[in-house]
Amino acid sequence: MSNIKTYKVSESWGDSLEVTLEVDHDKLTPELAEMHLRFWSGADEQIGEEDGNAVRAAIRSFGVNAIYHMLGDLGASFTGGWVAGEWSKKIRDFEGYGGEDGTPYGVLGIRILSAQAQSPSFDEVELKEIAQ
Repeated sequence: MSNIKTYKVSESWGDSLEVTLEVDHDKLTPELAEMHLRFWSGADEQIGEEDGNAVRAAIRSFGVNAIYHMLGDLGASFTGGWVAGEWSKKIRDFEGYGGEDGTPYGVLGIRILSAQAQSPSFDEVELKEIAQ
């Protein structure tokens, strides 16, 4: 029986940044999640934000880093297809993400299904003069 679940990581103040992830929980164990998070600083805070659940913290961290890199690449908007696979590989190839293992989920057990990560357009921002 498969132990695969789907999650959405999205901004808490709006609806323009989100990534949908599929996670193989047979791969992303609590031990692997904690090891992954501890590769960087701030692991205790991230795990604490998810009520001590390192797996949820690792999924959330993967999602926010995917959004961050998509925005750095001038944004991304897709549902499935080869683009999802390419973004999954791109994120997993970064240091600390475990790389590939011949499955759609990579070593970490996470793949991207869809994303909406667009930088704001001219029409979505406003200019205000600030008094001196």
